[in-house]
Amino acid sequence: MISFLETDEAREEAKKMIAEMLSSRSISFPPSDEYPLSLADDMTFAVLIAAPPSSIEHRILRGFSGSAGGRYTIPGFVNPCFSINEWKKTLQINDNKIHDLTERIAKGENLEDERKSLTADSLKNLESLYNFSTWDGRKIGLPEHAPTGTGDCAGLRAINTALRKGWEIKGLAEFRISDGKPLYMPPCQTRCSRLLPRMLGLDFIYANSSYAVVNKAEGMLSVPGKGEEKKDSVSYRFHSLFPSSPEVCHTHRLDMDTSGILVLAFTKDAHREISMQFEEKSVKKEYEALLEGVLTDEDGVIDLPMRLDTEHRPYQIIDMEHGKKAITRWKRLSVEVRDGRKCTRVRFFPETGRTHQLRVHSAAIGHPIIGDRLYGKRRDGERMMLHAAAIEFTDPDSGERVSFSSRAPF
Repeated sequence: MISFLETDEAREEAKKMIAEMLSSRSISFPPSDEYPLSLADDMTFAVLIAAPPSSIEHRILRGFSGSAGGRYTIPGFVNPCFSINEWKKTLQINDNKIHDLTERIAKGENLEDERKSLTADSLKNLESLYNFSTWDGRKIGLPEHAPTGTGDCAGLRAINTALRKGWEIKGLAEFRISDGKPLYMPPCQTRCSRLLPRMLGLDFIYANSSYAVVNKAEGMLSVPGKGEEKKDSVSYRFHSLFPSSPEVCHTHRLDMDTSGILVLAFTKDAHREISMQFEEKSVKKEYEALLEGVLTDEDGVIDLPMRLDTEHRPYQIIDMEHGKKAITRWKRLSVEVRDGRKCTRVRFFPETGRTHQLRVHSAAIGHPIIGDRLYGKRRDGERMMLHAAAIEFTDPDSGERVSFSSRAPF
């Protein structure tokens, strides 16, 4: 998670929020002496702009991290991701026993292990109370072995509230107060990155008001297929999460078995401009793959024309006479041993974008991609070792070249 919808509008709301807190010397809305500005020294705040269904007016949700002077609610802010009443009840189960053990330990009794066990039991009970909403209306709990503090970040609380209400997220600014100004920060990697992909249904690398870059999981469709059972896809989830986006929001596709970077659009203008860059071949893409066997050369170019095998769809074949131009540059990264077999890790730089191009070209030179069920062999439980690792294109708003990367998961 690098940046998620940190828009100019959200930043302006953050500045307004800080100005109000500095003026009132309180962090609550309305101001209260119970929540002095001094509490903000160690806190992170968030402003989320959201749009309720069928409403032209935007709503502002405020979040804060952790607790404020031991309290998990502040007037004017969203609630934590658990029930306060249930939290208090759960604390009371072991609280008196832990307090009694602490007093006895202070008097010299050897009861540290017993207190440690009770404290761990209390923490486990409290963690079971966390409840997070998802893009499709489900409820989930904390991930297993989640770091302490997971679910308590300011931005995540605001996102959770918006999802629970069914409001579309329009912008988010997460920040600390530094010299009276917002110091912006993205959702944290250690905790939020464990939850947000499950809540949002997609793993966002970057998102602004025009487009988003996501990390597609292997085995997920890029766009809906035919039939209800093939509806779930990156495009479907994105449009469900952001219903004001174009229904055709994807600017390009990846094979279902390929993981990695996909670019989607929030607006029709952004969709048109980015899609045009793909058509004009001004988008630079890089893939990482594991190929069967050992490539002895350090790099090379595969220039073999391709076409659809009309008698065996969806297979693509090399056809020197009727095929369309297809060029793939490649670079060897390393030679590895996987499950007792030698393989070569390569970086692909496709100069054309034919269907299954990297898969067909790899197989054509005698080194199919490991796990490719169409042009190679797939062992039980094996994925196809192909990942869209990097992309570069022109930002439709700024006109500047931007680039994004995603580490191969294999």
